[in-house]
Amino acid sequence: MILAFEMTWTGTHHAQVNAAILQTVALALPGQAIRLHAEAGHLAELRADPALAAVEMREIALSPHYRYRTQIVSARRGWRELATLRAALAAVPAGEKVLILLHSATPTALAAARSLKRLDRRVVGVQAVMHGNLNDVTGWRSRNPLRRAIDLPSLLAGPQPAGVHLLLLEEAIRRALAEIAPEAAAAADVLPHPANLAEIPLVAAPAPGPPLRVGLVGQATAAKGIGPFLETARLMKARHPGQVQFFLVGRPYPGMDLGPLRILDHPVAEGQLSRAEFLARLAPLHVVFLPLQPDYYRLSASGALVDAITWLTPMIATGVPIVADAFAEHGDIGDLCADVTAMQAALERMITAPDPARDAAQRAALEAARAARMPAALAARYREIVARRFPGLTGA
Repeated sequence: MILAFEMTWTGTHHAQVNAAILQTVALALPGQAIRLHAEAGHLAELRADPALAAVEMREIALSPHYRYRTQIVSARRGWRELATLRAALAAVPAGEKVLILLHSATPTALAAARSLKRLDRRVVGVQAVMHGNLNDVTGWRSRNPLRRAIDLPSLLAGPQPAGVHLLLLEEAIRRALAEIAPEAAAAADVLPHPANLAEIPLVAAPAPGPPLRVGLVGQATAAKGIGPFLETARLMKARHPGQVQFFLVGRPYPGMDLGPLRILDHPVAEGQLSRAEFLARLAPLHVVFLPLQPDYYRLSASGALVDAITWLTPMIATGVPIVADAFAEHGDIGDLCADVTAMQAALERMITAPDPARDAAQRAALEAARAARMPAALAARYREIVARRFPGLTGA
């Protein structure tokens, strides 16, 4: 049995990647029962996905302490995570082998799962999916020695416990981790960030411009490049009035000044967008603008990159390794640029000299990239990971 847990994120947060991973797991291991534990709002998002009909879903209560702040080592949150894991194991039929799949993991959740791997013979392994929280391995640390002993830098330092493995979402992330925590990287596996099967039927070519519709996809953070995006919007709208529009397909960062966002061509959503609202803003775009910042995206996958691939939308992007790898593997899926000035030059070419032949070629390249990231295409890779890492799992 696969016991999957989302003990960090709520509602729509990470719902699409969690759904796509579960789709991949289900296709890879059709003989395994899958039971997902998450809070009610997150389960509601995943229950709406027909591709997950066979996944059993059980509601859990998440700790209210330091919600979303994965860098904080909280004993109260840790006890809740341990209790959740133990209760889930208690509900498994006697003698059945279990793989614990953490869709996201605070340090305390990872430590709790590690302890259960040692203490419960039914647990054949622990697999922890790492998102942006892998950046905690080089981030802020408490001065408290007890908390430092169980934070992410400590957990990933030195030899890793048998049967406990990270699951990284891009090969470039493993390369970066190898420079920081080589033994953790050696024990990690890579499953490229999958596309969500449920969205494929919704994809259609956007209505032609002008105006050219350009979007920043995701939360408006500095790491995502909201500053360069707004700077580019001001510059291009002044140079080419009426020929280009700019959209935020996401929400502002909590507490940010909304004044500079008035340059955009759509009212900014101050709250979390539903996935339907998110897709309604994503679908009309002609280009996704990705001025991703290397300090963060060196150790984090990009949902925006996968959204662009899924929706066959060419991108203009900085050459952070996760993006450079995608271009190297899939060819002309947009413009890979050395800096923001080069990104602006690429965008200006699209505005002033449209190239329908190249647009069609890019869409074809994106279709091939999307096919490579479909759950069905990744299932064999995941099945091989499980067979190699967790041979005790029945049917692996």
